[in-house]
Amino acid sequence: MRIVIKAKQPGFTLLEVLLGMSIMSIMMLLLFASLRICVQNWNAGEKKIAQVSQAAIVQGFLQNKLQAALPLDADFFEEEQFSFQGDKEKMQFVAAMPASASRLGLQLFNISMKKSVGEDGHELLVDIQPFFPQGDDAEQWKEEQVVILKKIDTLRFAYFGPDSDDTKIGDSDEDSAWQNEWLERKALPRLVRIDVELINGEVWPQLVIALKINSALGATGKGGSSMGGRGGAFTSGEL
Repeated sequence: MRIVIKAKQPGFTLLEVLLGMSIMSIMMLLLFASLRICVQNWNAGEKKIAQVSQAAIVQGFLQNKLQAALPLDADFFEEEQFSFQGDKEKMQFVAAMPASASRLGLQLFNISMKKSVGEDGHELLVDIQPFFPQGDDAEQWKEEQVVILKKIDTLRFAYFGPDSDDTKIGDSDEDSAWQNEWLERKALPRLVRIDVELINGEVWPQLVIALKINSALGATGKGGSSMGGRGGAFTSGEL
């Protein structure tokens, strides 16, 4: 009688299979956890970049326009008007648009905050309209309103300057202070401060803007100008 001995077939035991699957599950869990952390960090980085970019764009816009603010006399108005008006939540001033803009000439800027519709927080609005027409083109008179920032919790403007318009060129800043309002003043403020806090708790770096026109014309903002600026009057709007 012949006895046939079969060779042992290579393979894994049930215990080895279970152990291998357990190790693979742990490795996959660690891999997906690492991937999740990487995605979260990526999204957080993009969100932070977007926030910084938004702050830089809005602050750059406000800085450029306020530094271009002009004190103007407006003798053609029946009542006395003023070239710069502001309180804690809104400002109005006149400035020239750059040569590259489609809106030529002096423009009247109204910067104000209002409650958002359908969203939490407030919006920062900029209304732009021509100070006076540059020709017969009707587009020169077209008013434009732009929302430059949303989801604002608090926004405050403050103005640094003397308590009266009697300050002369060369006077010290001893009589100057930060004020919550700058109304019915022929002189421009020396500095404008802007504080912004969003509803998500983000607090923007405080922005302090020096009005360049004062450096050239002195503390009262008076002097000759190719744009016709002398005493600082033009319009007070609704402030």
